[in-house]
Amino acid sequence: MLTIAAWILCGIGIIFLTGFAISRNQDRELQSVEVSIERSADHFFLQEQDIKTQLIRNGYGITGQNLGSVNVSAIEKLLLAHAAVQNCEASVTVDGKLKIDIRQRRPVARIINMTGESYYFDDLGHLMPWSDVYTAPVVLVNGNFADSYAAFSNIDFPATHPDSVGKTLTALDDIWQIVSAIESDSLMRVQIAQVYYNPSKEFELIPRVGDHKIILGTADGVPGKFRKLELFYQYGLNKTGKWTEYSSIDLRFKNQIVCTKKPN
Repeated sequence: MLTIAAWILCGIGIIFLTGFAISRNQDRELQSVEVSIERSADHFFLQEQDIKTQLIRNGYGITGQNLGSVNVSAIEKLLLAHAAVQNCEASVTVDGKLKIDIRQRRPVARIINMTGESYYFDDLGHLMPWSDVYTAPVVLVNGNFADSYAAFSNIDFPATHPDSVGKTLTALDDIWQIVSAIESDSLMRVQIAQVYYNPSKEFELIPRVGDHKIILGTADGVPGKFRKLELFYQYGLNKTGKWTEYSSIDLRFKNQIVCTKKPN
């Protein structure tokens, strides 16, 4: 009985001391704001000072205010609304600091539609608006489509079955299939500079190395087409000559590649 009573008193004492410490800590003043941004591939859509300025404009993160008045949930909600923020975690430390950890979204392709509007595909398959602050050096996609950011910004393209939206409303699901295949292929990621959607509703690729175009055709079976192209680069050119001799490399046909030589 005495042992049980002693443990109960200890528990009550710990709860009281913890509550007292929390109360004392909430009465302390906010000393500083620390912002950490995880930048995938060194993209700079966000700056630490921009985050601090946004917090102050909305009444958060002002040094000198009581820690108890710092609403970390509201801060996270505010920053997650930023178009370049993928994830955000805010917390208050015992020494009076507001710590904010942000993961920045990573673009993998820049889209320019027929009207000249620019936006991005990020690595998760969501559209990302254009930024006047920073331009990401990623694959360019343009051509004969007018799909706007506003019309398709809420679509989760990886979860959309291929062609369930495309070919009826938008070319963007086909574009995502190609962009994601480029991103997941180590050779294509460094070789492909541009994706062009031509008037025949087929895709052409412009490489960084070689004065030729790659005719991809539709977005069907893109990984297999890339595999054919890699094999041709690796083995075929040893027999057919330099790739500077060709004006086009056509991947549309099953189990073969059709190359067109430049005129003499």
